[in-house]
Amino acid sequence: MEYKKRNVWSFHDMKLFLISLLKGPKRFEKIGEVLPHKTAKEIVFFYHTFKKLLNLKQEIRNAREYLKIKNN
Repeated sequence: MEYKKRNVWSFHDMKLFLISLLKGPKRFEKIGEVLPHKTAKEIVFFYHTFKKLLNLKQEIRNAREYLKIKNN
């Protein structure tokens, strides 16, 4: 029961996850630093569950391209 309560992701949790993911893709330990109330297992599970639905790989590519253009 306790696990299910913690496994609820608020909109704010998702936003922090996505911002952190775009800063350093798949650096789950860094993502965990901004979401200390989530376990590493919960973060990895969230990533793998929603990566296709949220098109995370393409979003990461887009963010890298945007930052490359912006920095030049």
